[in-house]
Amino acid sequence: MKKCLLFCALMFWFTTGSQSFADVLEGPNGPVEFVGLQDWTAPKLFEAIKETAEDRGFHACAAVMKSDLDFSDAAVFVYFDSFEDGSWQGYTVVVGVEDSSGVQYRTPGSQTIELPESWQKLKSAAEEDFNTVSTLVYARYLADEAGSNNIEELAVQLGANPETSDEVWKLVGSIEEETDTDLALEVLAKDASWSSRFVALVVLGLTPENDASWHGLADSLIDSAPQVTNMAGRVIQGLIRSGKASPVQWSGGRETLLSLFAGTNPFAFNEILSTLVATEIDPEFGRELVLAMPDLILAHAGAEYEKFGKPAQDFLAAISGEDFGRNVKAWSEWLTGTDSEP
Repeated sequence: MKKCLLFCALMFWFTTGSQSFADVLEGPNGPVEFVGLQDWTAPKLFEAIKETAEDRGFHACAAVMKSDLDFSDAAVFVYFDSFEDGSWQGYTVVVGVEDSSGVQYRTPGSQTIELPESWQKLKSAAEEDFNTVSTLVYARYLADEAGSNNIEELAVQLGANPETSDEVWKLVGSIEEETDTDLALEVLAKDASWSSRFVALVVLGLTPENDASWHGLADSLIDSAPQVTNMAGRVIQGLIRSGKASPVQWSGGRETLLSLFAGTNPFAFNEILSTLVATEIDPEFGRELVLAMPDLILAHAGAEYEKFGKPAQDFLAAISGEDFGRNVKAWSEWLTGTDSEP
C-alpha cells in the first residue's frame, strides 16, 4: 500500500507540477529559472515579484516571496557565466517552497551557558562583525586547500575587514586550545544567544572526525538566526573543500535532514546534498530520505541550469547507482521501483 501511495504521489507530481521546475523566462539580467513551484506558474510569479520588489531589485525576490506572496520558504541564486569573447551573462534560479508542512526551523534554547574565555572573546568579535569572523574561518579552510599561509590576505579579498582581521584571526586561533565538542553541541541545543551558537560552530569545525560535529553543523543549517546558518554553511563548505570530510553515519540527523529535504532553508539544500555525498551517506538511508520527501530533490535534479541541478543529480546517483541526469521521469520511476520505504 505504501508503495502504491508513493507511486500515485510521484506520478501526480510529475504530471501536474513538473512543468514548473524547467520554466525559464527572460529576466532583467539574463534568464530566470523557477524551481519547485506547485500552484504558482512561473509567469504569474515573475510578474508578482516585479510588482512587489520593484524598488529592491530581482535579487531580493526570496524575501518578497516569503513576506508578501505567502511562500513557506524561498531562495534565489545568481550565477555569472563568462565567455571566451569577454562577454558574460547572468542566470538566476528562484526556488519556491509552497508546502509548509515540512518547513521547520529550529527553536533556539533559552539558557545562557558559560563559555571558555577564548570562546567569549570570539563571541564578542562576532557580535561586532560576524562577517569578518566567518570569512576568516572560511579562508583558513581555503588556505589549507591551496597550501597557502596567507589566510588574512585571502580573507580580506573575500570581504573581511582589513582593520580588524589580524586581531580576529588571533581570536579564531585561540579557541583551538579550548576545543570541547560536547560543550559546543550543548551550546547549539540550549543557548539563546546566536553569537554563542555561532562560536560553537567554529569549534565543531575543529573535530570533523566526530559524527556529532557534522550533525551539529547540519542542525544549524535550520537555525532561526541567519548568522548561524551562514556560519554553518561556511564551515561545512570549508571542511569539504579542504579534504576533511570522512564517512558519517547520518541516521542520527534524520529529523533535520527531513526538514531540509522538505524545503526548510532552500539556500542550504544543494549544500547539504553535496555534504551527504562527500561524507558517503549510507545509500539505503539516503533512499529513505528521498522517498519521504521527493519533491524538492526531483525539482532540483530537473533544473535546466547545470550548475544548480548537479548536486541533486550527484546525490541521486550516489544512493541509486544510476545516472539519469536531469531526467526526472527516470528518477521518479526509479523511486517507485525501489524496495526502500520511508
